[in-house]
Amino acid sequence: MNELRNLNDLKGVQKKWIWENKSNYSRSCNYLQKINHCIQDLNAEIKNLSEPSMKEVVYIISLIDWVREAVQAIFKILKPEIKKNYIYKNEDCVRQSEKYIKAIRSFVVAHPLNTNRHNEYGFDGDMICIDIGSNISAVTNIVSCNSDWFYLDFNGLEDQTKEQSADFVLYVYSQKADMMQFIKYIGVDFKDLYHVAELQIEKLYDLDKYLGKLKRKDLEMSV
Repeated sequence: MNELRNLNDLKGVQKKWIWENKSNYSRSCNYLQKINHCIQDLNAEIKNLSEPSMKEVVYIISLIDWVREAVQAIFKILKPEIKKNYIYKNEDCVRQSEKYIKAIRSFVVAHPLNTNRHNEYGFDGDMICIDIGSNISAVTNIVSCNSDWFYLDFNGLEDQTKEQSADFVLYVYSQKADMMQFIKYIGVDFKDLYHVAELQIEKLYDLDKYLGKLKRKDLEMSV
């Protein structure tokens, strides 16, 4: 997996007049610093992804969600007229990725025993997450049925996926399936998680390109 692009090449966001006030400009600098630190940490974790621990999975999910939150915060404090005139062509992909990371963050990090607001991703309160693992034992692989396996990506929760490879597995119980008697397994890939961060960074660079071309007098004339 390739390393995420850092923010060292951003230039347009450095214009102070694009922000509502001096306070927002300072906040934007703090948000950008937060994103860059998260990117550095995510890149440093790539070498550990072959056999990740539960702590690393939780850490990576949290870092990626911090990137998402910081990018959204940057857009919120731009001058209204700038936001009004800016359109991102890949916004649909970004929104789908945001739904994905919010769902998996809730299920794995924030509310593992009570995630019920992400029906699109199969988390409607039925399942609880009890553990995370990178390896499945030979015994588990033999005795588990195809119906015990799921796979989670941007498109949602797919069932009957025992043969689907995954970077790590969420161990879950389901009320609907068997009254929470037997463990089920949800496979997840790091490429999907990191792609969420990639999309956020791409959007930020697209905004930066737009801001780099934007002139103050042109904006004042359009208002």
